[in-house]
Amino acid sequence: MKPVTSWFGWLVPRERRRAERQQQPHVIAHYWNGTAPAGHEIRDISSTGLYLLTEQRWYPGTVVAISLQRDGVPDSDPERSVRVNGKVVRCDSDGVGFDLVMMEKHNLSHQAESDTFLNGADRKTFQRFLVRLLKNQGQALIEYILLLPLLFLLIVNVVNFGGFFYAWITVANAARAGADYAILGGASVGAPGQPSAASVTSVITQDISSLPNRASLNVKICQSHNGVVTSLSGTCTGILADPETSYTLMSIDVTYTYVPFIPATFKFPNLNIYASIPPTTISRRAVMRIIQ
Repeated sequence: MKPVTSWFGWLVPRERRRAERQQQPHVIAHYWNGTAPAGHEIRDISSTGLYLLTEQRWYPGTVVAISLQRDGVPDSDPERSVRVNGKVVRCDSDGVGFDLVMMEKHNLSHQAESDTFLNGADRKTFQRFLVRLLKNQGQALIEYILLLPLLFLLIVNVVNFGGFFYAWITVANAARAGADYAILGGASVGAPGQPSAASVTSVITQDISSLPNRASLNVKICQSHNGVVTSLSGTCTGILADPETSYTLMSIDVTYTYVPFIPATFKFPNLNIYASIPPTTISRRAVMRIIQ
């Protein structure tokens, strides 16, 4: 009768790996199968074995010569690639597991060392390859950490500048809508007459209702006839005279302060340096003739 530990070991197989494996390393494997060599991904690798993602299936015990190449390393690097011999130990649905067959360098004669160099790297050379591989992974992690704030800053600016352009278009449309409403009141059939400055301002306010910081809205409504400027709301300045003296110009000035959706904490106002767009004033004017 088998002891309980034997039955438990049969139900739950023990981990056979003798070294810690690195998951998804940046390394590509090549092997020759009678056709042009093609790169294959390595799912994990350690100092004693590796798992190759491939459709090829070898019999257990088969020794395969595999060339490992670090990804993203220039060709000038002498330790960019290494050749190893792998013995097949298992086959799964997505790939093949190998045990690496290597000799210790100090146990080889000169001739045997040359043959091993041609057929596969010794353990010391392969260990140096793994160290460089882990160093590259750490470098990639540092580069990602350094790039992450820049990526976040880019997203913040996309949101803020998108909001700014939306506010610019909305303010321009509101100024035109207010001017249209102001000039058509007296000429429309059945209209009660020229709209008041308050009603024009109300139309503009409703038109920008989708914008934040609506309290910053400022509307100036002015009329100009034969060079004489009349202020209906606010202070009127800089209205051009109409060459057709029989018409009256209606000028609608809309001013709005855009505040970014995501305020940037990194800024130096005294040096005029901002990580994102600062609060910005948008001013748009619509000038039209009144038909009376």
